Formats: sequence, structure tokens, C-alpha cells
Amino acid sequence: MSPRAGGFLLAGVLGLTGCAHGPTGLTPDTLTRLSSTPGGYLSGPVAGFDGAPTVLNRKDFIWALDFAPRGGRVAYTRLGLKAYHVSVWGLDAGAAKPAEAPVLLADPEVNAQQFDLEGVAFSPDGALVATVSRSGAVQLFDAATGARKGALATEEPLVSVAFHPDGRWLAVGSAQGLVSVLSAPGLAFGAEARLHAGPVSALSFGPDGTLYSGGWDGHVRASDTPEQSFTPDVARTHFERRSGFAVVQGSVDGGPPVVLALDSRSPVVVLTTAAATASGIDVAFLKDTVTVPGALGTTVARLARGRTLRFKALTLSGLDVAVCDACVPQGSQGLLGVPFSERVDTVFDETTAEAILTLKGGAPEGTAPVVARGLKPRSDFTFPAHVNDVTVDARGQRLGVAFSEEPAERNRKVYERERKGIEEPQGPWNAGALVDAGSGKVLRKWEVHHGVVASAAISPDGRSLASGGWDKRVYLFTEGEPQPRGELEFGWSVRRVRFAPDGRRVGVAAWTPQKATGSQESDPAAVLVGVRYASPAVEARGAQAPSAQ
Repeated sequence: MSPRAGGFLLAGVLGLTGCAHGPTGLTPDTLTRLSSTPGGYLSGPVAGFDGAPTVLNRKDFIWALDFAPRGGRVAYTRLGLKAYHVSVWGLDAGAAKPAEAPVLLADPEVNAQQFDLEGVAFSPDGALVATVSRSGAVQLFDAATGARKGALATEEPLVSVAFHPDGRWLAVGSAQGLVSVLSAPGLAFGAEARLHAGPVSALSFGPDGTLYSGGWDGHVRASDTPEQSFTPDVARTHFERRSGFAVVQGSVDGGPPVVLALDSRSPVVVLTTAAATASGIDVAFLKDTVTVPGALGTTVARLARGRTLRFKALTLSGLDVAVCDACVPQGSQGLLGVPFSERVDTVFDETTAEAILTLKGGAPEGTAPVVARGLKPRSDFTFPAHVNDVTVDARGQRLGVAFSEEPAERNRKVYERERKGIEEPQGPWNAGALVDAGSGKVLRKWEVHHGVVASAAISPDGRSLASGGWDKRVYLFTEGEPQPRGELEFGWSVRRVRFAPDGRRVGVAAWTPQKATGSQESDPAAVLVGVRYASPAVEARGAQAPSAQ
């Protein structure tokens, strides 16, 4: 297919790296106004892509991409030779300064190859970058150095992440419909709600703190995120049954998650040696002992006194923990006995596979309340298609939404079609769309892609949309125009498209046909390309602080 007006044919083209490092076509006056306007962005109908694209990566599968709201940075997650990484690049210094070559600032290893790294997001000041993984881990990194600043292992595979505008909280979405709000950088639990059935494919905050979540269940939900105070006396945590026991996941003394079997017959709380060591307990130096019954009789176990057990925000302090490998059921790392059941009521919700843990008598007197962002669903927009991506404009008035008639799930059927060169069909809901954020009304929908539309990036002014799909195409649309104003073609599936906060660029993350020999370079996979406006104006984001919705 030939590129449309303003587009570039990228697939198979070599020698693009370093050709140009920023968008052109803006007058010096517009650049000066953009640079001098705090939170400024370009507005007006887009006319096409502008200048030669800058290729940041042409070797790896790139999964997700995000621009820093401030700080001139872009990050993407990539599948390297041995592990997943998050790559952070520094861009040009400012709108009125000559464009400079992007500089790779950090490229830390995040997790093993078997756990897809599908979500990345910058904090509002651009200082931190967050990743979420199908391993269930949330991690925070220093965007300038790549140093790890925080990590939390959650109970469900994670696929989406977004920072609240205040920078002190972030939301993460699971592959099983759960949205959780965590503090930053501490990653302490704040709130949660199971907003979707199936993957939470997208999370995006409006400037007033409204959280928009999209899912394969065909819903986009808007939730308020008020700051609220609560006493941490209840926790909902995943449970399953192993070896005749219900098991839950908690942590001891702030250590990594441990799998704990519930057994009110046991007179003690027990950890295996490995779990105790991972929780920071120096087993060799424990002096006290306790007699613990086990499958093969009683055992004299070492005793760690005064430990703290945590389930999300619920905390149990002053627990004595025995260390005994023979006393723990197979498939678990610990045992919750009488000292736990005397203080906690446990009810099982079989429909959600969750255990509701409630402190008997409420939180102890003197327990300080927790101040956190809450999560209160407000609106529910339903569509006859799978929702794969949601973005919000600078005013919080419009959404960019990516739809597909089939779920964005890569399976054998998909790979076989690709191998045979069979083109996916176009359809009324294989589309990118502009959607009213207040009512959920589809304002404009473009049905140009063949098959899954994986991503849709709304421009800061809410008038234009960049969409990317598994048909290897990125299109640039503007309202009032039925045909795209620009087109890019890639070597394989496009995973993510995003507008830069000032509207001057679009960033693209794609998979590339990987090569194991030679330089290993292939088709472009992480790309920045300028955006041209017909008559660009400069607007400013609201100067007021986000409201506590």
C-alpha cells in the first residue's frame, strides 16, 4: 500500500537512524510561544507527519511506550536477548532550542523473558518511570539513572499502569480486571476495585484526577479518585486451595510475598526457613524455641518474636513466628494458626476467588488512619467491541479509544494467518475513535485498519488521533477529515502509539522481525516522528492543581 499524503513507508527502509532528531515546520514565533508557555501544547488540525523519523530501536520487540509529561524523556519496554528492559531516552532540551539527538539515559533489566512487560508510565515530573509485568510486579526506576526506586509483587498478572496527576499515587490494572491504587514511591496499598471482566487493557488519568479504564469486556469506566482516610481493618486477597488448605498471600516484616496456608488447628504461625530468610529473619541467631506439631510428630522450632504480618493495608503486629520446614503443608511457605485466627475473621468469596480478612473488634486503639487515594466508579460506557487502549486529552474532555472486533490476543490462529499473508478484514469496530469523556458518545470513528487496532493516542487538543494496529500501520487522523492525514508502515504489529505532551511528536512502539545474525538490525521498532499542523496555535494546560475528585 502506498503511503497517503504526509506519510512515510518505514518497513524495510535502512539508514533512518540519526537522519533528523525533531519535528520541523514550526515558525520561530510558534516555537518561542510553545517554549515560554508552561504546559503548552500545539492545537489545530494536523496536516500529516513531518520530517524524517528518528529510529530508537530496530532490534527488539517493543511492547509499550510513554512520554514524560515534563523533563523531555521517552521510555519503552523491550524484550532483550535475555530479559525485558525499560529504555529511557532524553530528548531535545526545549521547544525553542535546536533539536538534538536523543540520548539513551538508562536501560535497566526489569524481569525474566517469560513475563511480558506490557505497561510503562512516567511520573508527572518525569523523574520516575513505572513498569508493570505479567509476573505481577510493579517497579519504579529513576528515569535519569535507571536505579530501582521501588518494587511490589502483587497477586495478579499486571498489564497497564498510569500515574495520578499529583504524582503521589499510581494505578495498576491486572489481566483479571482488578484496578489497584498504590502510593509512589513507597508502593503502599491505597484502594482497589474489580472494574472489568478480563484484562484492564488501558489506564489513563484526566487532569482532574478522573481515572479512565478500558477493558476487553467492551467497557470504558470513569472513576473518581478522592483523597480519603480509612482505618485498615479489612483486606481482600486472592486465595486458592492447595493440599486441602486455603492459601493466601501476605508479607512478613515488609519482605517479599509468601504463600500462607490457613489452619486454625495449629497453635502457631509458621514460616519455612527459606521464607523466613527472605523476610529478613536471621534464623541462625534465633535463641527462643517452641514445640510445633507436624505430620511426622512434634518438632522443636526456632521462634522469631514480634514480627509484622501484612495483607495489603491490613497489618498484624507483634506476632511470634516459628521457623520449621517440616511443619508447613506442601505447596505453601508458611502456616497461619491460632494467633492469626484469634485476631482475624476470614470469609471466602468463591465468585472472585478472594478471601475477605477482617480484624476482630476493628483496628487496635491508637491505630493511625491511612490517607490514600480512593477509587469510586462514576460512569460506565459500553461498546460492541473490545477496548484495547484509552488516552485522554489535555483538558480531560475527550478520549482516544482503540477498538477491535476480536480480542487483541495473539494465538496460533493469528500467527498462521500472518505466516500465510492473509489480511485481516476491515470492520466497523476495527477502529480508532474520538469519544466524549463525559457521556461516552463516539464523536468520530475511523474504520481504516485491517484487524486489531491495538492503540489510539489522542492529541493534546483533542482534535486528532494517531492509531496503530496489527496490520503494521500507524494512521494520523483529524476531525472533519474521513481519510488519514498521514501513514507509517512497519515490519510487524504496532503495539503502542502516543502523542508527546506538547503535540510535536508521535512515538510508536512495534514488534520487528528479529534477526539473530550480523548486526541484528531489522525494521524500525521504536520510532519518533514529527507532526505537522495546518495552522498551529499554542494552548496551555490549566495552571490550577488537580481537584481531589
